[in-house]
Parts: sequence; C-alpha cells; structure tokens
Amino acid sequence: MGLQLVQTAIRRGNAAIKAVFELDQRNNLFVTEELPSLAHLVNQGAVWSAGEATGVASVIAPPTTTAQISLYNDEDENGLSYLILRVYGIVTATPAGLSQFGISHCIHRAKPASIPARDIAVTSITNMKAGGRSQSTTYDGAARIDLALTVADDLWKPLGYSILNAVTGVGWQLDIWLDSMVIIPPGGLYSLAAVASTTTVNTRLGFTWAEVQL
Repeated sequence: MGLQLVQTAIRRGNAAIKAVFELDQRNNLFVTEELPSLAHLVNQGAVWSAGEATGVASVIAPPTTTAQISLYNDEDENGLSYLILRVYGIVTATPAGLSQFGISHCIHRAKPASIPARDIAVTSITNMKAGGRSQSTTYDGAARIDLALTVADDLWKPLGYSILNAVTGVGWQLDIWLDSMVIIPPGGLYSLAAVASTTTVNTRLGFTWAEVQL
C-alpha cells in the first residue's frame, strides 16, 4: 500500500496544477514523464547531429593513434558539456563477397595538445528540432569535428555490435544508442573509427549529442 508523501501546486504557464506524490511500500517514489525523456532538450534546441559526408576506408585492426572522426568540446572551463546520445555508421562501399564492420570509440583522458580543426562546417551540424517560423537552427556552439585526427591511444573499445554483409552492397547501417553514457566536458575529446574485415569497406560515421550545463 502506498503512502501519500506531499500535495502541492505546480505552476505551468498561467495554470496551477495540483499533484499528489506517493511512496510505495518500499519507499520508492515513481514519477511519470509527461513527454519522452529527450523531448525537452530537443525543444530547447540543445540536441545536435553531424557526421561525415563521404565514405572512408575502414581499418582492419584495433585503432591506435588515428581517429576517423572526433568531436571536441571547445567551450570555456565552466561552459556546456556534451552528452553523447547516439553514434551511427553507414556503409558506402563493400567488396564482392563476405565482409563485416563495426565501430570502435575512444574517450580521451586528457585535453589534446592543440585545438582540433573544424573539418565539418557548422552549417553541416543539424539541430534535431526542425526549423520553424521564428527559430533559427544554425549551429552557434563550440563543437569542433575533426576528420583523421592524430589522437592519444587511450584504449579504444568496441561500441555495440557489428554487421555481417553477405553480398556486395551499400546502405548497411549501425545506430548505437548511448543515452548520455559518454560525457565530453569542456576541453574533452571523443573519437570514433570503423573497424572491418577489409579496407574496401567504406563508412560514414557520426554522432548525436546534447549540449547542457552540468
């Protein structure tokens, strides 16, 4: 049997809404979200996505000091942090016959010695909220996305699962949900690389992230 914890009024716009919060028999408090968990961040214009425009040859061994794509947070020390929500990969070329590819990632332990380049233009960074009559979706943040960056080898790890291609083809995709399990604070760097059974597997990699104050 649940126990009533508190009754209060919540202001939303000009309306006052009464709410009753209850504890269950184990003293757990359950809260039901009005909207899906990311809807508020997306509505605020805080969720962005970007990736490679052309396919790149995969590596055939665990990555070391060369990343395929890297996301750098160039905010000031007390600025926004980046929550990695998802990572994706799209196959643009495969060999004739059997092949396999997956994605490895590296969470770098230290700030890079020099600020990475901005190889992907801010105009190619997409807001996850479609533009409306009164909203600009042009990216004005501090993210820098570098391609083929030389990085510290901070122990690359497999990300999600891999795809096995039985025939020649394009369009195979990986979409890996991270749900903020990776956080890039100001000065932080995060890298991806595609690992495949042959270098003739070409892929385009990218990220979706939220920019928030922690």
